[in-house]
Amino acid sequence: MAQQLKFVDEGIISSRPNLGAYMPGITPLADGSWIACHHTGEGLGTPDNRIECLRSTDEVTTWINQGCIHDVVEDWAYRGPHISTVSDQRLVLTATRFETDGLLFDTKMEALQRPEMLLFWSKDQGKTWSRPQVVPNNLPVDRYTVNGAGILLQLSHDRWMYPLETWKPEGHVGPPDQKAAALFSSDSGRSWGEFTVVANDQSGGKLWWDQMCTLLPDGSVYTMLWTHLYCTSEDLNNHWTISEDMGQTWPKPLPTNLRGQVCTPVALPNGMVAAIYNHCREPQGIRVALSEDLKNYDTEITVFDAGAEAALGKPENDNFLAEHMQIAFGKPGGVCLPNGDLLTYFWCTRSGITHTRWVRLAWS
Repeated sequence: MAQQLKFVDEGIISSRPNLGAYMPGITPLADGSWIACHHTGEGLGTPDNRIECLRSTDEVTTWINQGCIHDVVEDWAYRGPHISTVSDQRLVLTATRFETDGLLFDTKMEALQRPEMLLFWSKDQGKTWSRPQVVPNNLPVDRYTVNGAGILLQLSHDRWMYPLETWKPEGHVGPPDQKAAALFSSDSGRSWGEFTVVANDQSGGKLWWDQMCTLLPDGSVYTMLWTHLYCTSEDLNNHWTISEDMGQTWPKPLPTNLRGQVCTPVALPNGMVAAIYNHCREPQGIRVALSEDLKNYDTEITVFDAGAEAALGKPENDNFLAEHMQIAFGKPGGVCLPNGDLLTYFWCTRSGITHTRWVRLAWS
């Protein structure tokens, strides 16, 4: 592989001493400005999680915080936003909200509160946003929770894909029936109905977390999955699968040579794919690797070194969900810029302040 990525520059999206910022996304707009979003709160999964939008007019160097985009309702926690451009004037923001009742994640029972997957719409380039549109699903609520995973994909003008993953709700006894899946709209997000499973291990041994997708130049949907062994702290190699029929069918996932956690693929103009992923073995941090065949990745570059601040404390219970709630960095993503550079973004912790950040990479 002749070409490699090199560091260009970096910056901070948002950093406040007394309020953490998590799970960012950055989107270029038609007028040359940029819009970002993330959720904030006292912790990664605390009941006070809220979604903020920010704007940059100097190519992501500095950001103006536009504040919370939704009504602050004490019974809901809003998490994991991402903004997509759906026309010259319209934007859509995907997110998931959870009922809290004082607790969002029950790390003792490994359960989540009742969720709703959402769409927020903007007709003025993100200056104002609609009230949330709830995206329904037909899964039994006594067996499943769902939350969005990855970004909204526009497979055609009308056909949209909203990736998700399942877990178990509060009160469900036994292990989760966990799977990666997606909902589809055939009318540009106005209604949703088609449900397709992307990855599922019938034995329950493998967990398919944080499916992250990208559209390849031929229109195929390429998905990478954080693959974890249930009831352990062991991550397997990240797996991948690809749909060649606009998300209707998915082959059994196959392993890549990467072993990380959240892993976001970005299709590049030169035909390669960049994988931006959490490397959660020493030395921990966020890395970018390149592939020509969708399976084998090399020429890695580190965009964030977690150092001694890879975790925020000790877990309150002895299971992996409790362990993961103490992570101090993560959820990396990226966007390919018009000049071919790769802009990556993620959340991380430095000097005890958890914040959102970006790093720009170029070709050498």
